Amino acid sequence: MDSITQITLGAAVGETLLGKKIGYKAAAWGAVLGTIPDLDIVVNPFVDAVTELYYHRNITHSILFVLAASPLFGWAIDTINSRHEVGWKQWTKFSFWIFLTHILIDLPTTYGTQVLQPFSDTPYTLDSIFIIDPLFTTPLFLGILSALVLRRKRSLGSSLNKAGITLAALYMIWGLAIKSHVHSAFKASFLNQYGYYDTIKTTPNGPATFLWSGYIIKEDTVYHAIYSIFDDSTDLTFRAISRNSQLLEPYKNDRAYRALVWFSRSFYTAELTENGDILFYDLRFGRDDFWLTESGGYVWGNKLILDEQGTAYTFEQTLPSFDIRARNLRLFWNRIWSK
Repeated sequence: MDSITQITLGAAVGETLLGKKIGYKAAAWGAVLGTIPDLDIVVNPFVDAVTELYYHRNITHSILFVLAASPLFGWAIDTINSRHEVGWKQWTKFSFWIFLTHILIDLPTTYGTQVLQPFSDTPYTLDSIFIIDPLFTTPLFLGILSALVLRRKRSLGSSLNKAGITLAALYMIWGLAIKSHVHSAFKASFLNQYGYYDTIKTTPNGPATFLWSGYIIKEDTVYHAIYSIFDDSTDLTFRAISRNSQLLEPYKNDRAYRALVWFSRSFYTAELTENGDILFYDLRFGRDDFWLTESGGYVWGNKLILDEQGTAYTFEQTLPSFDIRARNLRLFWNRIWSK
């Protein structure tokens, strides 16, 4: 999830584990450790886009990293804070839970997390929460803020912090539960209209778990529909988006193509521009109009970069327009409530 959420979660977990013993430092160290897995981005200026795509949420988001890094960070933090007499075992436990919770809240997002690295490069995802969700972050923030402000009423502050973590955890569970219903609705509606499908994915349309997108692959077409949990009917209207795979056929053995298809799980569409460039769009990240008009632009686009031999060796991300005009925001808000 976003960095603010990871910092907030790390601080809240840190406060819960050691706040009573070392005060503010528990939240501070929790916030620091909460950002460590995402520091894999420090390599980005030194690698090309293909390597960057493979490397993000790679080894630093794996179970192996949690197990191996926790005692190392536990020893290092204990050395720095030896006067508190916490002990490296307690700091190791502290590091373990913060690293683990970091991964656990990344796993439900659409981006994907390579939790089994280095044994598998599959980006696992539950697709049950948007990458930025204020309904998850706000309870955490209010809880840790209460604990830090109410130091003279430590018991109350601690209880409010734990309540914030509990509410956030229940919201995660809610996301999984409502996804089960949503996924079934998309599947049943598509099968009723089109007979069969090859692959299906459902994911929150953001920034909460009320409005959802469904992406269904049948042959060389991706069918998309949106569904609000407040809709009366589950008879969904799908729009067909051709993947245009023939445009990518000459590059199917090239590293840029392999990386983009691997990352997108094949939920893509390709486009040939007037300049002769090939654009690859990952449909899972939606459009700048929230899929609510007929002329939105895809959020996650990449232009294939060819070498002198015509090999697609890397790609360049195209910047989305993010059409957030008042009209579209009103459409989005109204669509959530099934209007």
